[in-house]
Parts: sequence; C-alpha cells; structure tokens
Amino acid sequence: MLSSTPVPRVGGRLLLVDPDERVLLIHERLEAGGAHWLTPGGGVEPGERPVEAAVREASEEIGLDAVLPADAEPVLVTQRVWNWRETSYDQTDYFFLLRVAAGLRAAPRHLTEPERLTLLGHRWWTLDELRRTTEDVVPGGLADVLGPLLA
Repeated sequence: MLSSTPVPRVGGRLLLVDPDERVLLIHERLEAGGAHWLTPGGGVEPGERPVEAAVREASEEIGLDAVLPADAEPVLVTQRVWNWRETSYDQTDYFFLLRVAAGLRAAPRHLTEPERLTLLGHRWWTLDELRRTTEDVVPGGLADVLGPLLA
C-alpha cells in the first residue's frame, strides 16, 4: 500500500550533451513494471544543494567526474510524483546543463541498492530521436527543452 501523502524530495540532475548535441539518458526499470529513460541525477542528501547532488549522482551512476560552478543555475525545474517500495515521492528536480567531450562512456561506480535493482543501461539520444520515440522519457518534452538551450 502506497503512503497516502507523498514525501517531499528535491533532486539534482544533469543534462549531459556531447559535441554531436546528443543527451545521455539512463534506462531504468520501474518497480511497477515497464521502464523509462531519464537524466543522470537523484535526491539531495542532507547539507547538499541540487547542483552538488547532480555532480555526485553523475559520478555514482555513470562514472563522470563532473565539474560545475557552485553558483550554477538550473536550466529547468520540474515537479513529478513517483513511487518506490510503497512510498510516494513528490520530487522537485533541478536540471543543470553540462557539455561533455566526445566519446564519454557510462561506467557506474557506486550504485545504490535501488539503482542496482533498476539500472538497465545508458544511451545517447539525438533531439530527433527524443521527438520520435514512443518510450517514456523523464522529463517529458525533453527535446523541446534542449532545443533552445543548444541553439
């Protein structure tokens, strides 16, 4: 049985873009079945800011030692409700854009238990592929968000 009131949660996420203007997404199994694609990132830990969480999570989930200025501003803020192990979360995600060198290969380092249970893989997506896909991508409309940022 899911918790009746969603638990507030804040997340930091990275929009990693390579020189070919592709974005790296993580393929993740959903607890209730199915799967979705989403950007590297996760929940803010005590004493952390969203930008710090985004950098830490990128290291854990894809092995990237990202560097962002401490005062980096998010390029997108979204709200989503999701569930894990009978708890519902009302999460505000702060997204930070980071351009990376060509050839970045995702190599997870320190996955949490939920990440180990749900990680299916990684993939680079073009904006056209994001627009055409019928797969679930979080956040929705990602190509429309990235288009102006990359122009």
